[in-house]
Amino acid sequence: MRAIAVCSIGLEKVLARDLAHLGFRDVGRSAGRVIFNVSADSLAQDLAKANIGLRTADRVLLLVGEFKAFDFDGFYQGVASIPWERYCSKETKVLVERARANHCKLHAQATLQSMTQKAIYSELMQHFRVRKMSETGTTLEVRVYGDNDWWQIVIDTSGDALSRRGYRRFTHEAPLKETIAASLLFLAGWSRARPLVDPFCGSGTIPIEAALYACNMAPGLKRHFAFELFPEMDGNSIEDVRVLFRKETRKDIRADIQASDLDAEALELARNNAKLAGISEFIHFSSVDVRTLVPLGNRGVLLGNPPYGQRMAGQEEAHTLYREMNPMLARFLDAGWECGFLSASKEFGAVVGFEPTSVREIVSGQETVYFNWFSGKGGGKHGSDSGQGDV
Repeated sequence: MRAIAVCSIGLEKVLARDLAHLGFRDVGRSAGRVIFNVSADSLAQDLAKANIGLRTADRVLLLVGEFKAFDFDGFYQGVASIPWERYCSKETKVLVERARANHCKLHAQATLQSMTQKAIYSELMQHFRVRKMSETGTTLEVRVYGDNDWWQIVIDTSGDALSRRGYRRFTHEAPLKETIAASLLFLAGWSRARPLVDPFCGSGTIPIEAALYACNMAPGLKRHFAFELFPEMDGNSIEDVRVLFRKETRKDIRADIQASDLDAEALELARNNAKLAGISEFIHFSSVDVRTLVPLGNRGVLLGNPPYGQRMAGQEEAHTLYREMNPMLARFLDAGWECGFLSASKEFGAVVGFEPTSVREIVSGQETVYFNWFSGKGGGKHGSDSGQGDV
């Protein structure tokens, strides 16, 4: 069978590496999606491994059926041919969350959603020999994708988005999504052998994700998932996967993870979240003004999500902060550190006064941000010979 891991657009390559680390084979990619194989014979184990272990995926979908259809009769029959009893009980509420069609003869979203739900309920009522579905149980989310009259029917196996690890019960204004924070660590090539500094830690997402990664602690260990309630899922097999992930967790490691913020309330939230995640001993929190920050040690990585126009401060205030960061960035680059910052503008490098080694566009929902990467070897002041990375 095939599954689809969903991510922010621009992070597909990062997600593919994440999947490969768990032993899954990437068999196709499109914007915000990476397709990979799962085994029908060990579906519970594979879905558990993906949902618990993936750090950079927003959710995991399962492809349950695909077919060619040019009219509604053919579409209805295609949906009805899927063995829905494998994923639903007689109490399940079916929600057709979205239907998208590209170059298809059938394209009315509301009609496609209604027909999909009707076909599913009809087959379930026939299988369970009932006249009406009670819809009092858990919700099965279904998505319909059509491309040139080829239809794919997928179901959500995650439930809540995978970014909801279970540790961040306390949030500050405009928190960074956990899966994006984990992706930044991968893009930076960070490992626990290198110091890590986050000068704008907010509620602690980047340092907490770094500590989880350093300890090899699977991000989904503290929560449950929608697929666990599918009728044919073996709970013992799922628990075996959890046990294996727990055994792979290491607390006998050393890591230098520094997190700071001038906001005392944010720091307190970050400390509490780190405790909930079970890794607070690996993070040093402090109140430090980013303008006075100096590098301790070498070959480190600085990652930050500074306030920017479309999320917190106004653009003028954000640009003032960026300009004030110039001496700090110079100190870290001169010391051989590598630095990465998220911004809402492509012009971050011009404002901060250094040419990024590369700039990566990331689209998450309705928000577009840019990951500006500065290498100690390649980052230079504007007007130098260092080259601008591809956007």
